[in-house]
Amino acid sequence: MEKQSVLTIGLLANEKPEVFFDLYNGQGTFLYNHNIQEVSVIQDENGGVEITTNKKNATGKMFQYDSVRIEYPKAADNIFATLLTAKYPATKESKLVNEYQSAVMGLVDESHKKPYEDFLKDRLAIRESIEEDCVTYNIPLEL
Repeated sequence: MEKQSVLTIGLLANEKPEVFFDLYNGQGTFLYNHNIQEVSVIQDENGGVEITTNKKNATGKMFQYDSVRIEYPKAADNIFATLLTAKYPATKESKLVNEYQSAVMGLVDESHKKPYEDFLKDRLAIRESIEEDCVTYNIPLEL
């Protein structure tokens, strides 16, 4: 049975989404909406929407964002762990580490280091962004 991803990327909304959206399911589950940015769009008569960089052709603005479903508890450490695992499953992270170590040992080309280095940079950026949002919205960093 394939596990359903808790991460959805590139959502569009007319209104700016709440960063922390409680699902009110009695289990403390919530959505962490992040990477929120206003984008120019072209909407057609059938309801189709296309993001555009050409502001002259734009017919409106929307908000594009990513969303991850987080189970209780509501704390930065849990949000970080859930988002990181959704974005980089253990098998993917392990592959990056193995390729990096192979390059360090000279078994493969140096270019195999870059994907893992990029992962580490992304990991730090994700952590920083989550902590900033948690401080802003008074969410504990740890339990």
